[in-house]
Amino acid sequence: MNTFTRRTATVATTGTLLLGGAVATASTASAATVGAGACTHQIKINTDVYTTVKFRTGPGTGYTATGQLSRGTDVYWQCNKGRNDKPNAWGYVMVKSGAHKGKKGWVAAQYINVPMRLN
Repeated sequence: MNTFTRRTATVATTGTLLLGGAVATASTASAATVGAGACTHQIKINTDVYTTVKFRTGPGTGYTATGQLSRGTDVYWQCNKGRNDKPNAWGYVMVKSGAHKGKKGWVAAQYINVPMRLN
């Protein structure tokens, strides 16, 4: 972009803001949906989330939150990106109940209940 074009765009943006208008800016969150291909560990269990948690398009806070899953929402936990014993693990889930039933997405793995096995 040449200097004249850049200055013209800056003046137009400033004028719009001064007149009470709005200017759209690029979001820092990614709107792209990341699927199970990003997983590093397979889980494959039915469980639920134990607190209200953001439901995201990818494994991290840099991805768009498309809503929230309420405490007790049933999910099929397909896989993880990262290990559960490490911080920043994300679970790829399919929602089995509630407002997002049937949708797939990501939640912070620390908020997914891990069922215990008793022999």
